[in-house]
Amino acid sequence: MSLVDELVKGVVDAVMREVRGKRARRRKRTLTPTDRLSRIEKLLRPAAKQTSRKKTTRTRSAAQQKRVRTRTQKHRRSLRTGKARR
Repeated sequence: MSLVDELVKGVVDAVMREVRGKRARRRKRTLTPTDRLSRIEKLLRPAAKQTSRKKTTRTRSAAQQKRVRTRTQKHRRSLRTGKARR
């Protein structure tokens, strides 16, 4: 074997040992009975529904604000005319 081959082999072995060593050390910790019970209870509980959040006018873009304004005006005008007025 040449000197270069030995050097490359040594570097590769060192890198592989380091990678394997880190992987071997990464272990999950064992759960305590209390932790295990709380996790089971959490799974059994029904998921909470998200509360609806009303979209504020500030979050709308200028173009969208304009669209909403005209639509609202049309709707209000339609309420004042026709059968809805009687």
